[in-house]
Amino acid sequence: MSFEELIDRLKYRLDGYFHSEKRAVKALSRLLAFTLFAAIITTVVPTLADELSSDPSLLEPVASAPAESSTVTVGESVTASVSPTANPTFSPEPSITRPAISNPSASALPESSDSATANGPGVPLEDQPKYILKIPASGGIDPRAATYFLPQIYAASQDPDTEFTMACISGTGVSLDAKVKKVANNATEGDLLVSGDQSGQIILSGATNKVVNAINGSGGLFINSLSGGLAGRSLTFRFVAVTKPVVDPTFCSAARSGSILTLRALGLDLSTVKGSGKLK
Repeated sequence: MSFEELIDRLKYRLDGYFHSEKRAVKALSRLLAFTLFAAIITTVVPTLADELSSDPSLLEPVASAPAESSTVTVGESVTASVSPTANPTFSPEPSITRPAISNPSASALPESSDSATANGPGVPLEDQPKYILKIPASGGIDPRAATYFLPQIYAASQDPDTEFTMACISGTGVSLDAKVKKVANNATEGDLLVSGDQSGQIILSGATNKVVNAINGSGGLFINSLSGGLAGRSLTFRFVAVTKPVVDPTFCSAARSGSILTLRALGLDLSTVKGSGKLK
């Protein structure tokens, strides 16, 4: 019989005793097992306690292996040593050489938008003001007349902050003459700029009062027909607020205020005769 078969038979026999249908056998077998277990405990535990008390080295805790030191290098000059018992050390901070910074005030500062506008050419204001205009809607003339002096006009901006005005006056089939008559008074410099004098479109620009005075000066704006009579012709007036005196025909369309004057015949013709009278 092999050892394994012997073990199996003992297990089977003990299991039969532990689960026997007879209460006496089952109780006896369990009591015997507990007695054997208690005997082992009471024998082994005191013996183990005596061995531990006689050899103190068995009670010392097992020391763990020391951690390996590691070295961390930061850049080229900073080194930190990490270990359970040592504190990290650092080398002095390296000196850094910085380039010299030039003084920014030595260079010219950029111009502001206001100064750039003052130095640049005149342009229409973004918010165009309205003008108070007193210009007749019509002018009565002799149907045979080919020339006409415009009556006095009035123009003023409703915005008191408006300083400069560009006036555009145009007509079809006519020549417009301002200031000194029979002379082209065009000017591109000065306080009052004039362009297109003695042409079908004249532009005057400057302070508002100077522009109005130039139109009214020397008897008023002189209108001359290029062919035929002036009856039925019309003039268009447009006023533009600008940042500074400028004469540019493309700016005339920016005007918000304007007027049209029509020259109408007075009802006279070639058959009109004067009444008779007696001389004394």
